[in-house]
Amino acid sequence: MKINNACSQYSTIILSAGLSIRMKQCKQILPWGNTTILGRIIDVFQRCSIGEIVVVSGGYRSEVEAEVKKFGVNTIFNEKFENGEMVDSVKKGLSTIDETVDGVFIALGDQPMITSEDIIGMVNQHQSNKDKLVIPSYNWRRGHPWLIPQKFVPELLEIQVPKTLRDFINLHTEDISYYPVKSSNILADLDSPEEYERIKPKPN
Repeated sequence: MKINNACSQYSTIILSAGLSIRMKQCKQILPWGNTTILGRIIDVFQRCSIGEIVVVSGGYRSEVEAEVKKFGVNTIFNEKFENGEMVDSVKKGLSTIDETVDGVFIALGDQPMITSEDIIGMVNQHQSNKDKLVIPSYNWRRGHPWLIPQKFVPELLEIQVPKTLRDFINLHTEDISYYPVKSSNILADLDSPEEYERIKPKPN
């Protein structure tokens, strides 16, 4: 895997403030191979040399922040986590991000099957047109993480509930540059014990 030096000009927000209602426990710290679900996600971005990583905690604050500490990245607490609005976590994370970066990845804290190759590919695509939102897709279905250009950050910070991130994306369909991926993993998140048991890898 060839690291793109431009990766250092990007930040990542990992959304981990949810209550994991269907999982009935903190899914971010569940085992994933030789690490945890959250550990795997952080590791992917660190191996790409992303310049800044912030994890937004909430419902399982102590568990998430203890896990994050192992990787030397920052956390911020979303005190509005109980309302279940993802946009509040995004705004909380964006409030801490360096304003000089080219863009910000918005990643979900329960998608450990993202790959470094796709992250670097999205950076390469964004570098060719820095005004575009870069969103991965599989068979024309949108996935995560999203790569948000810096110019859209002020607009995201102004979103007020009941407006959602979907509303934001729908306003900017002409600004989207889709990044095609070869695997449906970008569509897979872990909401239930059954899903987790079905796809979790074994330790090496």
